[in-house]
Amino acid sequence: MEGRERFLIALNRETPDQVPIFEFLFSPKLQEKLVGYRTELYDGAAIIKCAAKLGLDGTFIPIGGYCGFEDFHTEGEKFTDEWGVTYVKQGWPVMIQIETPIKNREDWKNYSMPDPKASHRTQKLKDAAAANEGNIAIIAGLLGPLTMIYWYFMDIVTFSYTLFEAPDLIVEICDAYTKFSLEVAKEVVKIGGIDVFLIADDWGASNTLLVSPKHLRKYFIKPFSDMVRGMKKLGLPVIMHNDGNLWEVLDDLVTTGINGYHPVEKAATMDLGIIKEKYKGRLCPIGNVNNKTVMISGTEEEVMAETIECLKIGAPGGGYIIATDHSLHDDIPKKNVRVYLNTAKKYGKYPLKFDDC
Repeated sequence: MEGRERFLIALNRETPDQVPIFEFLFSPKLQEKLVGYRTELYDGAAIIKCAAKLGLDGTFIPIGGYCGFEDFHTEGEKFTDEWGVTYVKQGWPVMIQIETPIKNREDWKNYSMPDPKASHRTQKLKDAAAANEGNIAIIAGLLGPLTMIYWYFMDIVTFSYTLFEAPDLIVEICDAYTKFSLEVAKEVVKIGGIDVFLIADDWGASNTLLVSPKHLRKYFIKPFSDMVRGMKKLGLPVIMHNDGNLWEVLDDLVTTGINGYHPVEKAATMDLGIIKEKYKGRLCPIGNVNNKTVMISGTEEEVMAETIECLKIGAPGGGYIIATDHSLHDDIPKKNVRVYLNTAKKYGKYPLKFDDC
């Protein structure tokens, strides 16, 4: 069974030949080790080559215009993207924003949304599909409405005031962004070779939600649900990437119709066993291997034990995709990446056998 088939079977809450492995590949050091070079920008073909070298079954490729990612080379220490967001060039691949375009209704009145059909919108995905000789599942990433509005259209302070003083403006921006996203999704489907949509929309911090359940339900669940339904109508399943503690709104999230939930963040108390049991047959959990502590500073034995624990909890009955609970990044030693992946492949085969571990 090839990676794409394996990934899609598990995402459909069924049992493949072995537990699929998925990752965000956010490590230039790992890329250089695997393919012999680093890319200045996040490169679709290079990421697919890395995924193949690692033996992944699926990996993430963002659309062009995914905020925080630099799509075109620019000189200097700062750049401004097509959304009007200014960044300093720190971090890879996601940069740190220092200025956002919307401060008030007048700014929104004069604002122009980017073109969803711009030629660069699908370029990284086209490059990834062309390089995908191993039939890895390509997961096309877009940001969700809440993250876009509190982190990129506005800053968190402006967003907080606007939510209470002018909530109708929040609704208008969310509606415009949802429309943009679904137009982009249509362009993504046209290119072929793309298997899944992923909407990254961080609702939670480690201990609590970033926005109250009341306000999430009133202003943000609907546009998110509209994105999910629209993308599924195009024929592709949808994963939500959502860091943090989501217990208060997890039922709401599942009812939006998402197929998978990533990354089941262990540091935020998201319990894989509870989620697997409660939403059995409705949701495929993806992740839960602790990349905050164990993957960074754990011994090889601890990494192996962490991986086996996730398999024992998530894998029985199918419908589970193993991954770290965010990404493979530069702080994770290569030896721990190797142990994690080798363990997942050895003990993730169905029928499951853990007798010698």
